[in-house]
Parts: sequence; C-alpha cells; structure tokens
Amino acid sequence: MFGLVLDPSALIPCGEKSEEVKEAIREMGRLLINLKCATLYFSSYLIKVYWTKKEELKRHHPLPPFQARFLIALSELIRITQSSRGLLCKINLIAGVKSHVLEKTRVESYDVSDVGLTEEEDREVLRIALASALRQKKVFLVSADRHFLQDLNWNKLLRKYRAECQRIEIVAPNDPNFMNFLIACSSEPSIA
Repeated sequence: MFGLVLDPSALIPCGEKSEEVKEAIREMGRLLINLKCATLYFSSYLIKVYWTKKEELKRHHPLPPFQARFLIALSELIRITQSSRGLLCKINLIAGVKSHVLEKTRVESYDVSDVGLTEEEDREVLRIALASALRQKKVFLVSADRHFLQDLNWNKLLRKYRAECQRIEIVAPNDPNFMNFLIACSSEPSIA
C-alpha cells in the first residue's frame, strides 16, 4: 500500500502544461483507476478546492478514467465532508483506490508557513502529505505546478518533520520513476 496526495494541477490534463505532462496526467488516470494498493488522501479544504476546479476538469474531453470517476465522486466527497464535522472518513468512491479524508485538526497540526510555499492550496496539499505519512510507508505528493516543485524548501521541511519527510516523495506527473512505480503496482498490487 502507498499513499497518494494529488495537487489539483496533477488532475487536469490540459491548460498551461507541456504535452509531456498532459500525457503523463492522462496515463496516471488510466493507471490509477485499477489500483487497489493506493489510498488517496484529502482534507475537507482540498475537496472544496477540487470542487472549484470541476468546471475546468469537465472541459477536458475525454477525461481519463480516474478523473472521470473522481468528478462523479466529488459531490459525494463534498456531502461527506459537510456531514462529518472534521472526523476521519475512509471511503471507496473511486474504483479500486481507497479514499481517506483526514481530520482537520490532524492536517492543521503541521506548520508549513515558512517552507517557501506562498499559496494556501499548496500548503494544504503539503500538510495532507505530512499527515498521511504517519499512516503509510510511502506517500507520493503529485504536483504539476513548477513553482511548488521549485519553491519548496525541502531542507527546512525535513528539519521540522524528519520522520514524515522520509516517507514522502514529491513528484511531477511525468516523473519516470513514479510512472514506473504505478505501472508495477497496476500489474502486481502486492509490491507496494
């Protein structure tokens, strides 16, 4: 099993991204739909951010299978987060991938205000990765935002949260090692 945190930029296979990144996002969508060895982590806040991006996602046709199923599941995720009052939720809405909405207090316990990320959305994605790292041996934070990948002060983050950081890999959707990992997991779910 491994954890997965998707920056909204890693879900949408269009926009101001290189063709290589767009194709990698599409391929990730084809691979993720069949994985039974992954847990996708969210927070209530991140689900609301995804909700604001749903129109942008809808404009892309055809959607890769994972993104299409995610779009359908988004309404249910919104409903669950509104009714859960910040409590932990484990759900299976997106094919074989498990979904886990983390408690608000667990996510907010990580202070990442001083590690180089200026946008709240980026800081939230990072906090979710840190919180989920306590539950998984390996967590991939996937982002197509260059500024996220460039601006993050990894050394400072590592000094603050060493145990969690040792389990997190921050990757772009077109990272060959990440894609090879997904391919291996899709053919042999037990290796993760």
